[in-house]
Amino acid sequence: MAAKAALVFVAVAVLLAYYCDQPVPEGIAEPRMFAKVQGLLFRTALDVARIGQYLGIGTEAQNFRAVTAALLNVGLKLKGSSYRDGLKVTDTMFNGVKVRVYEPTSAVQSSSKVPGLLYFHGGGWVICNVDIYDGLTAHAAKQLGAVVVSVDYRQAPEHVFPAAFDDSVAATKFFLLNAEKYNVDRTRIGISGDSAGGNLAAAVTLVLAKEKGLPKLKTQALIYPVLQAINFNTPSYIAHGHLNTLSTDLMISFWLWYLNNDLSFKKVFEANNHTGVQIKKSQYAGYADPKMVDTPVKIKKENIKFPEIPNIATILDPRFAPLMADDADLKGLPPTYVMTCEYDVLRDDGVMYARRLGKAGVKVDYDHYEHGFHPFLMQFDAYELAGTAVQNFLAYLKKNL
Repeated sequence: MAAKAALVFVAVAVLLAYYCDQPVPEGIAEPRMFAKVQGLLFRTALDVARIGQYLGIGTEAQNFRAVTAALLNVGLKLKGSSYRDGLKVTDTMFNGVKVRVYEPTSAVQSSSKVPGLLYFHGGGWVICNVDIYDGLTAHAAKQLGAVVVSVDYRQAPEHVFPAAFDDSVAATKFFLLNAEKYNVDRTRIGISGDSAGGNLAAAVTLVLAKEKGLPKLKTQALIYPVLQAINFNTPSYIAHGHLNTLSTDLMISFWLWYLNNDLSFKKVFEANNHTGVQIKKSQYAGYADPKMVDTPVKIKKENIKFPEIPNIATILDPRFAPLMADDADLKGLPPTYVMTCEYDVLRDDGVMYARRLGKAGVKVDYDHYEHGFHPFLMQFDAYELAGTAVQNFLAYLKKNL
């Protein structure tokens, strides 16, 4: 039944693609690729998901996940599996968490230990999976000559926060403590992720930096990370929130599915009425956009009065929103790479985190793509600018692992 429903959704998606056209911003380097991702993939998939829910076929989130996966899997099947040549690929469990391990043949046969990388896929904690990211993670393993672990964390809204975070921590700890089983040097393990995966990578790095008895992460590489849910009126949200590659509406849905699975508060979040006056004048507002607060008032979380929204206090938890970490918690973090794109509501999240890390004394490599859009890295093998971005990302890791 589920398979039939997915096929119906895909058929409807193709038809809807005809009306899902939208003007492409002039600064986009490859307009056709932008239109493909924007129209066919995200806008169409979301519209079909909502129609399905209206017809009583699944929920919006479940349908969005199914349609997106179906559309992306078509491309994966056409690509074949030759990109895995030279790799040993194993699906296994780390501390009860599903992972996919990519071991280059050269690493397996090497007499010396090799670097390792944990990767957390994007998708708003709701869509995508290790299969959809298989091409990117396999490519990273081959280019780095490193063992790459792609983490298949539990997804919202079936599993709200902190499920995805907990899975990410558990898998990371396992790899750090069992690196030798994969011929990996435990002192040369990094962590990375894009979008929601960048959120998880940053959150895990913050938490494990304080934990004793574990090898330290060598670096963190964050690709257009989503880092805060306190302000949806930052300049990048205002400028690019209408783009269907990642609209403000969709980003807020992702946050709510991850927070409490209650979209009835979407309008409250869109109007920035989910925080209250105290937070808007506090250091936390300054963390997201310092221009919004002339003189931030330092306030303790326990003294803040929140609106009556389930789990709303979580928006100040750095495990949920890493940009909310206090300055003291940023000190001593490993060298960090942050990639952002101009045409992305999340641009300013990455900008602010890079700035705050730098002020805290962390070595930061900031990489901005003026003509890039969210989530262009998924098209790294078809989109020239995305290919360049992946090369630069991997060059950073080669140097810092």
